[in-house]
Amino acid sequence: MRASRRIIRVSQRRVLAERPRLALGRTVAALRRSREAMADLEGQLGALLLCLRAPGARLDGGAANRLASARAEADLAMAALHHLGQVVG
Repeated sequence: MRASRRIIRVSQRRVLAERPRLALGRTVAALRRSREAMADLEGQLGALLLCLRAPGARLDGGAANRLASARAEADLAMAALHHLGQVVG
């Protein structure tokens, strides 16, 4: 036996206002950017740890710049996410 479907009248439906819908899209985009930035930062740190654990380890000249750049991107992404949290919440 099939379960009956509940019909919701138009007057009972809850429709999101335009602004929260737009904010949701920006929040999702900010979450994606912050996840990517944090993954990049984690990758940079992991590569540095592998290099430092190797016998006779020497860091290449660009490692510090890449790490600083990854950190700056992560900081920007987290700040944007924090700002969107204040706007939406």
